[in-house]
Amino acid sequence: MSVPPSGACCFDASALVKVFTTEQGGDAVRLFFQRGSPTKYVTPFCFYESMNVLKSKWLYQKQLTLDEYNAAAWNLAAWFQPLTKYPDLDLGNPLVFSEVRKVATKYALDWSDAFQIVSVRDGFFAHLVNNSQTLLITADKRLAEVARAENLRVWNCIETSSP
Repeated sequence: MSVPPSGACCFDASALVKVFTTEQGGDAVRLFFQRGSPTKYVTPFCFYESMNVLKSKWLYQKQLTLDEYNAAAWNLAAWFQPLTKYPDLDLGNPLVFSEVRKVATKYALDWSDAFQIVSVRDGFFAHLVNNSQTLLITADKRLAEVARAENLRVWNCIETSSP
């Protein structure tokens, strides 16, 4: 693995679920999570999305046993709890809501992913630049494309083995 990024790493739900399960294609992102940048975070929005994905994998898709689901949900929640100290964008703020709408409309992107883009672009770590710029980590090809179009640093953990 290459040198970890010096800036923050924001995990999208699609990548975060791979960290806390043994999902196919997750080895590289799990290793990066363990050894990469010390500043890792997820927006509250993506945390809840990740919890819903875990629920779906257990309850509806039958990809996780009850024990696997409970372990993944517990570990994800335990990791997330201290991260609540980082302020996130307020989706109820009309200016933030307007920016999310612009991104969703411009790229025909779902609103959850548009919020993720705006959060990385304009949120708590947005002031970091160059090699310290926040790295968005995702397993979602479309989200990665839009992030690049918005001049964000992004790693699609399915397409390449390291950022």
